[in-house]
Amino acid sequence: MDKVSTVDLNVRQLMLLVEKLSLSFNDLMKQMSSPEEKQLFEKEFYTVEDCAKLKGGAALSTIKQSRFLLPGCGNPKYARYVGGRLCFPRSEVMKWVKVTDAEYLDYAKECGVTIMPEKILRLSAKAGGSNVCAG
Repeated sequence: MDKVSTVDLNVRQLMLLVEKLSLSFNDLMKQMSSPEEKQLFEKEFYTVEDCAKLKGGAALSTIKQSRFLLPGCGNPKYARYVGGRLCFPRSEVMKWVKVTDAEYLDYAKECGVTIMPEKILRLSAKAGGSNVCAG
């Protein structure tokens, strides 16, 4: 094989690589234009089961046992009934999903909750949250 053929072959290989990279880049741009958060929060209201799946940390049974672990910390002004099921508006769920145990007392205060169960106070203290006694 002469030098011209080798160079020609290398150029073709480079062109194929560039085309593959271009296709991969286009796929990446499509994924970035529809972020996962947009897909997660497409509903207007979320059931308790939906909330447990989104939060991911606690089991559904744990969240069901304590209204203080739900969006709005059990304050009825944050809950709605849709089709006879307890639901929460998207705006509140988006705030609640980001709250950790350490931040829970501050979140409860924002939601207007003044008395917290002892278990929630212990969880927050264990996670390094503020020791503000709510009640």
